[in-house]
Amino acid sequence: MASPPRGHPEDVSTDELHWLAGLLEGEGSFLAGPPSAPRYPLMTLQMIDEDVVGRVATMFGRKVGRWQPRNPRFQPIFIARITGAKAVSWMTALRPLMGARRQTQIDHALASYAPTPASLLDDTTACEALRLLANGSSVREVAEHFGTSVWCIYDLRLGRTHKGLPRS
Repeated sequence: MASPPRGHPEDVSTDELHWLAGLLEGEGSFLAGPPSAPRYPLMTLQMIDEDVVGRVATMFGRKVGRWQPRNPRFQPIFIARITGAKAVSWMTALRPLMGARRQTQIDHALASYAPTPASLLDDTTACEALRLLANGSSVREVAEHFGTSVWCIYDLRLGRTHKGLPRS
């Protein structure tokens, strides 16, 4: 039997969520976004135990990253990392299970979250945007109608986003 798709806190059992909270209490990082993406917080786990990091990466719906230190005497480090909205949903679910210090870190990371309007089209609004484009509205008009960037609408029109939606 295939395991269900992962990636969101509601996809894991309570026991798994509690196991993850314990692990991240000691080994996790909850951070405001880096200078290149300051409005997108991140959550990361870095360890030399590939199997543990692999389990977390599966929960996150991600692949395991690997970093090899320059000094060959050191073991490789395995990394599970998520950013943006996905990190926000995990941090929100984990926060009540964490100690005071980690809760403060999570609060700081969550305070940095400010998604851009370009990422806020859901499937319903994307369908409506495609309908407007098909009826002759310009990309700029559609972007202004939904309060998003023209680049978001270009990506939608070209099929780079919302790939499962029908295009006319």
